[in-house]
Amino acid sequence: MVRKCILCNEEIGTTFLNKLDGTVVKVGEVEVSKRFYVCSDCQKEHGENLKEKISKL
Repeated sequence: MVRKCILCNEEIGTTFLNKLDGTVVKVGEVEVSKRFYVCSDCQKEHGENLKEKISKL
């Protein structure tokens, strides 16, 4: 399955340990939360405001 960054739409690769090269952000309440994938570059760029940025989409 190809995962793409929700912010920049770039494909997210994996590290040498087969882990995601980025992060997964959950937005919403516990039962209705949605998962969004974010690449490491966007994660570094938006930092603390990452969840707020995704919520506005």
